[in-house]
Amino acid sequence: MRGTIIAVLAAVVLCAQVEVAAAQPPPRFFGVMGNGPLDRAGVDLVKETALMRSNGVETVRLPIEWPDLQPYRSFTDVPAKERARFVDVAGIPTAFAATDARIKASALSNVEVLALVMRSPLWAGRDPSNYMTTPRNPDQYGAFLSALIGRYGPSGSFWSENPEIPRRPLRHFQIWNEPNLKHYFPVASWAPAYAKLLRTSYKAIKAADASATVVTAGMPNFVWRDYAKLFRAGVRARGYFDAVAVHPYTDNAAGCVEILSRVRRVLDANGARQTPIWVTETGWPSAQGKAKVLPQHRGWITTPAGEATKLTAAYRAYAKSAKQLKLTRVYWYSWVSSDLRGGDAWDFAGLRTVRSDGSFVDKPALAAYRSVARSLRAATR
Repeated sequence: MRGTIIAVLAAVVLCAQVEVAAAQPPPRFFGVMGNGPLDRAGVDLVKETALMRSNGVETVRLPIEWPDLQPYRSFTDVPAKERARFVDVAGIPTAFAATDARIKASALSNVEVLALVMRSPLWAGRDPSNYMTTPRNPDQYGAFLSALIGRYGPSGSFWSENPEIPRRPLRHFQIWNEPNLKHYFPVASWAPAYAKLLRTSYKAIKAADASATVVTAGMPNFVWRDYAKLFRAGVRARGYFDAVAVHPYTDNAAGCVEILSRVRRVLDANGARQTPIWVTETGWPSAQGKAKVLPQHRGWITTPAGEATKLTAAYRAYAKSAKQLKLTRVYWYSWVSSDLRGGDAWDFAGLRTVRSDGSFVDKPALAAYRSVARSLRAATR
């Protein structure tokens, strides 16, 4: 699922050494991906999000999947037994309950939310047979973004309906995930199609909340090349995004910083010199000896102790380079994972894991995350 980085970069990754030094990370620098087992029924989201906060997490990347909220095009399509869970949003049946619970939990613990908005309902998709289908009409995706702001934005109905919850509006929106991978963005030519989706999304979001932050989809692999491709496809430094996301998966922290440096050079060369970079995924799964690993990914797979060590080195390297790179957010992938032997390697990427009884337990990486977050924050005081 993740591609191969070229030999030149591999040499940098294997040989470069990262100096461990105190740095001054920006506000809300420490993030996690909040997916996987967190989405299971019965999870105490309030308790889990409070635990995130107490361990140094300042922002969480939450998938908001369009088909989960608007699976039907009209109320005539909704089975009678399901209608009670939907409200009317511009004529489209919309179920907010699950997202309400996530927004509530984050607000109670003052954890900022980055909404990763992706996938299309079958009624709105180009290819109804494909689970990851892209929208046939980007304006419909834009309308869904507007609906999210209408619910969770600064004047959102969620806050007026729940005055006891601290008002922490949803202001950050990420447009899709990894469109440079066919699995996530199944179109013939991804760059022009994604450029159109990004432009439409930007306009819809800014019309609903002019101060909202529009973040590009995070991309892995030869990401500096792919951002150059997007600029050639018509993306511009203004009117398309407020922040650029990267998924710098590679062998070690030095390689991650090198990838970001290459992206920074592409942005600077295309008029986006002041645009911040967000790392919306980073990590090293503790899947060694437990999952099938592709040959090109072997340097990315480690043990639970190795995951903790790599996490510490990565966050220190990111913080040290933050000012130079204009790097303002870093999200560990992920908060909790299933860690089931024989599964995908990325099912071992969490700071926590799931016991046989369904409860969550810490992995060594969580203590490392807490320690590096506290030490880097202490360095700023």
